[in-house]
Amino acid sequence: MSTISKRIDKDFVEKFNNVFTEEIALKYRQDHEDNCHHWDYTFLPWHRKFVNTFWSELDLPRTYAVLTEAIDREIYASLEKTVIQDSNGNYVFQNDPNKLNSFTENDLTQIRLDIAEAMASLTFAMDLDFVGRNNEFGYNLSFSSQAEQFHDIVHGETGQGMRWVPTAGGDQCFFVHHTFVDLLFETWLNDVYKGGVPISKDHYEKSEDLQQDYGSYKELENLFKERYFTDEDYKYIRRIIAPLSRQAVFFEEIKHIQGYRRVIMYHNNEEIGRFAVLTGQIETCLACARRQSHVGQFLIQRLVPITQIIWNINNEWHTWETASRKFEEIGMSSPIVISF
Repeated sequence: MSTISKRIDKDFVEKFNNVFTEEIALKYRQDHEDNCHHWDYTFLPWHRKFVNTFWSELDLPRTYAVLTEAIDREIYASLEKTVIQDSNGNYVFQNDPNKLNSFTENDLTQIRLDIAEAMASLTFAMDLDFVGRNNEFGYNLSFSSQAEQFHDIVHGETGQGMRWVPTAGGDQCFFVHHTFVDLLFETWLNDVYKGGVPISKDHYEKSEDLQQDYGSYKELENLFKERYFTDEDYKYIRRIIAPLSRQAVFFEEIKHIQGYRRVIMYHNNEEIGRFAVLTGQIETCLACARRQSHVGQFLIQRLVPITQIIWNINNEWHTWETASRKFEEIGMSSPIVISF
C-alpha cells in the first residue's frame, strides 16, 4: 500500500472521479454500514484501516482536505459522487451538486474549537478499559471524543449521503474527510501523546470484537505506530488554534440510533455552540455492548444557565420548557451545563 499522503488539489479531482465508480461506492458503503465504529475507542484505528484499504485499492495517494481553508472547501465540495437511499429503500449512486452548501462560519468556528480542544487532550479515549471517569458527571474529555465531535459536524454539513451512516461510506468526500481526521490523529500521536499503544494486548485478547476487526494484536498496534504524514502535513493541524472552552452541555445518556442529530445553542440572540451526533449500528459499538448508551459533553463558548439557552434541535426551535421533551424524543437525556 502507498504510504504517500497529500493535500487535495484540483488535479486530484479528475483522477478521483475516473476511479470512483458505482461498484466501488456501493462496496464501501456496505462495508462501512456493516462494520464501522462511532463513539467508541476504536473509532480512530478502525477508520484508519478502512481508508488505507480504500486508497490502496484505488491506487491513489491518501488525500485530505483542510476544511478550515477556503480553497480546500471549494475543491472538496466539487467531489459530487455519492450514494443515497431512494423512497423505495434502494441505494442509488448519483451526483450531489450541493456539497457544503449548509456549511457556515459558525460551523467553521466550532470545528476549530473542537480540533484545538482535541489537541489539548492528554488521554486517548473516554471509555477505554472500562474506565475514564474523571469527574462526578462520569465523562472524560479525551482526544477521541473531541475528534469525533468535529468529524460529526463535517459529515452533517457535507451533504445528503454523508449525513447518514448507511450511505456515508459511498460518498467521495467520506475518504478525503477521514484522511484529514487521520492526519489529526497522527499529529496528536506525534506531538502530544506520550504513552504506549493505548489498547493493551491483554484487552485485545479478552475482546472478541477487537479480534474480529483486527486479525492480530500486531495489526492493531501498527495502526497506532505507523506514520503516513510528514511534518509539513502536521503543520496544517498545528495552525488550527482557538481559545479553549472550559464549559459544556452534558448528556448522561445518548442512545445509539441510526440517525443524524444536530443541535445549535443560542443565548441573548448569539450562537454559543453547536454539535452533531452521528452513530451507526449498535451491533458494532463496543461502548453500547457494556452500557447500552453513550454519555456526551459538547463545548459551549459561554457559561450560562441551562434555562436561558434557546435550542435549535434538528431544525426545530425550542425553549428549555420544550427542549427536554425533544431530546427525549431523539434518544437523549435532558442536558446540564458544566464547567471543568
